[in-house]
Amino acid sequence: MTTEIQVLEQNSNVIVEAYRVEDGAQSLFDRIAEQVRSVVPDLSTDKGRKSIASMARKVASSKTAFDAHGKELKEQYTVITSKIDADRKLFRDQCDALRDEIRKPLTDWENAEKDRISKHENAIKEITDLLLPENILVDSDVIASNIRWLEKVPMGTMFEEFEDRIKLAKLETLETLRIAFDNKLKLETEQAELEALRQVEQVRQQQERDAQIAREATEKAQREAEEKARFEAERVQREKAESEQREAKLKHEAEQALIREQQLKEQAEQQARQAEIDKALAIERAEQAAKQAEHNKQLAIQAERERIEREVREKEEAERKEQERREADKAHKKQVCDAILAELAKINIDEKTGQDLIKAIYNNQIPNIKITF
Repeated sequence: MTTEIQVLEQNSNVIVEAYRVEDGAQSLFDRIAEQVRSVVPDLSTDKGRKSIASMARKVASSKTAFDAHGKELKEQYTVITSKIDADRKLFRDQCDALRDEIRKPLTDWENAEKDRISKHENAIKEITDLLLPENILVDSDVIASNIRWLEKVPMGTMFEEFEDRIKLAKLETLETLRIAFDNKLKLETEQAELEALRQVEQVRQQQERDAQIAREATEKAQREAEEKARFEAERVQREKAESEQREAKLKHEAEQALIREQQLKEQAEQQARQAEIDKALAIERAEQAAKQAEHNKQLAIQAERERIEREVREKEEAERKEQERREADKAHKKQVCDAILAELAKINIDEKTGQDLIKAIYNNQIPNIKITF
C-alpha cells in the first residue's frame, strides 16, 4: 500500500501552526520524514522510479513553501520591530531631556558647590603640602621662605565653614616648619663646624702627606744614587772581566790559528804525497787495464775465430749428413722402385710403362694408391 505524500503550500494552516508553537518546525519535519521513509522504493519499474522522484520533488516544494512563509513572517516582524525600536528611542531621548531640564538648577548648584569646596580644599592642601618631604627636607633658607609666605596667608570668613580648618592647618604647619627650621639650622651649623674641622684636618693630613712624599723622595734619591754607584762599580768590574776574557780569547784564538795553520800545512804536504802516490797507482792501473783490455781483445778475437771455425765445421758436417741422407733416401727409393718394376715385369709391364706408372702414383695422379718408401 502506497501512502500519498501531501505537498505543503505557503501560508497553509499546517505551516502557520508550525511557526506558532514551540518545536513546531521539528514536529512538522518529523511527520514528513516519517511519511517519506515509510515508502519502500521500487527501482525495478519505471513507475517506482518516478514515484521516488515525485516524493523528492514534494519534499523540496514543502521546504520552499515553509521557508517562504517564514521569510514573509520575518519581514512583517521586522517592520513591527523597527517601529517599536523607533518609539522606544524617541521616548527614551525625550525622557532624558526632560530629566536634565528638571534637574538643571540642582545640577548647577551641585557643580558650583563642588567648585567652592574644591577651592577651599586646595587652599588647605597648599598649606599642608609644605610639610611634604620635598618641602621640609631642604635647606634652612627654603624653609624660612616657606614660613614667611605662610605667615602672610590671610585668614577670615572668606573660607566660610572651612575657616577653622584652614586656621588649624596654618598654625600646625607653621609650628612644624619652625621646629624643622630650628633643627635644620642647628644641623647646618653643626655641619659647617664639622666641615671647618674637616678642612683643618684635611690641610693637616695634606701637610703630613707632603712631608711623607718629601721624605720618600729624598730616600728614593739616596737609594737611586747608591744603586747607581753600585751598578757603575759592577759595570766597571764586569767590563774589566769581559776585557780580560776577550784578551784571553783572542790569545787562544791566535794560538789555535797557528796550530790550524801548521796542521793545514802538514795536511797539504801529506795530500801532495798522497796525490803522487795516487797518480803512480793510477798510471799503473791504467797500464794494467790497457794490458788487460788487449788481452781480453785477443781472447775475444780467438773466441770469435774458434766460433766461426766451429760453425763452419758444424755446417759442413750438417751438409755432409744431409748429402748422405739424400743419397741413402735416393738409393732406398731406387731399391723400392726397382722392386716394383720387377713385380710389374712379372705381369708383362715393360720398364718404361712401369716407370710412368710409379711417377703417376708418386704424384698422386692415381687415387687410392700410395707408395711407401
